[in-house]
Amino acid sequence: MGSYRRFTIILFTLILISRAKIIEARDIYVKLSGASKFSIGITEGSLVMTDNEGRVNNLGDSATVSVSGAYANISGHSFMLPIRITGNGFLKFNGRTYRGAFLVTAKGGLLNVLNVENYLCGVLPAEVGASWHMEALRAQAISARTYVLKQSMKRAEKGYDVVDTDADQVYRGAGVETAKTNQAVSSTAGEVLTYGNELAMTYFHSDSGGHTADIADVWGQSHPYLIGVPEVVSYKSPVSVWNAKFSNSRIQSVIKKVTGSDIGTIREIQVSEVDEGGRAIRMTFIGAKGSKTIRASQFRVALDPKTLKSTMFTPSGGSYNVQNTSTPSGLVAPQNPQGKSSGNGLSFEEEQGIAKMTAEGLFTTTELIDMLTNQAKQKNYYNIGLGRRGNKNIPVQNQKPRNKYGYSIEKSGNDFVFYGRGWGHGVGLCQYGAMAMAEQGYKAEDILAHYYPGTIVRKIKL
Repeated sequence: MGSYRRFTIILFTLILISRAKIIEARDIYVKLSGASKFSIGITEGSLVMTDNEGRVNNLGDSATVSVSGAYANISGHSFMLPIRITGNGFLKFNGRTYRGAFLVTAKGGLLNVLNVENYLCGVLPAEVGASWHMEALRAQAISARTYVLKQSMKRAEKGYDVVDTDADQVYRGAGVETAKTNQAVSSTAGEVLTYGNELAMTYFHSDSGGHTADIADVWGQSHPYLIGVPEVVSYKSPVSVWNAKFSNSRIQSVIKKVTGSDIGTIREIQVSEVDEGGRAIRMTFIGAKGSKTIRASQFRVALDPKTLKSTMFTPSGGSYNVQNTSTPSGLVAPQNPQGKSSGNGLSFEEEQGIAKMTAEGLFTTTELIDMLTNQAKQKNYYNIGLGRRGNKNIPVQNQKPRNKYGYSIEKSGNDFVFYGRGWGHGVGLCQYGAMAMAEQGYKAEDILAHYYPGTIVRKIKL
């Protein structure tokens, strides 16, 4: 066998192995509780427990489980963990109903184990709701499916895939399911978002405040598809505008907790660095005993992320104006309000080429948005990309400008008042932005391409 042929076979094998990483799917393990004692039930029939040695026990229609070390105690009997609990009806815990099975483990606590598609049926109504446009729901389904499968790769170190709160994505079980959200799940069955041959990390949030965030500015990570992008369509949400007041002493204690230094009574809080959308990157806290500069996202989480809803602050006074936070000029909704594809004139190979060029960083963010909103231009961009690939001297400016403004947070007596827009960390898909795009005729795939530039929707077998 010739060396070239051997190389081709080896390369093809490596590609298959790499792709296998993203097509392995299994049940999802959701942590519901880490308590040492909890009660469970079933809507009909009896709870059936299988213990560590494979023995089956009937628990009746309800049971109280006490966990201590490697054992669980139920009705005076001790069983070595893990134990699995099933039944013919929906399982019950903490006022909610669940599909699948319960699994009690020494490491994870009470877990709900179920098929990934059934899991998503309990996520969508909790994250967005049945009143949302179908294309926004479909985009959320693909994003949520990708997220949980990506997280499942870390199970060995945690003992579960995800928790049921917004620390991962909100999951409320079978009791919140609706026909419309279930349809969004079934219509995207097996569809995930990939970057190269890997599952993408599909973070999402409620409202970007006009411009999403670069993950490097929020968590210090680096993913080429998690960069800040402006919203394509103007929209309003329940948290489009907000304000929050915090006492001087509370902020002082947070700074001490985060930095390990007591800088004394806070005299001034400066937003010392912002991104191109106006979102705060770094904040400087000036106290009676010194000053400290920390990442804005770190301060928000340490203070109270539910009250300080985002780091997209809006100065209440002075002449400072946030730039590039309204709908960008020149961006229009696609000419397919019924959701029909308008076509881009590209062959399958050219579409794959565009995706690869995007992954290589050959297009600017503005060009990516232009491609998304003007499909007829994609053929031209394909040719531009070919030229750039062959000419390394052509610069592509993807680096976001970082601006130092130094405006101060308003002080009111002994308190500081924060004014802002949006809700969440700002990374990845903006749920209200996705809803606005869907209402203007964008398909789920278009929405995902905007918020995760360079990624591709791929269907896998679950």
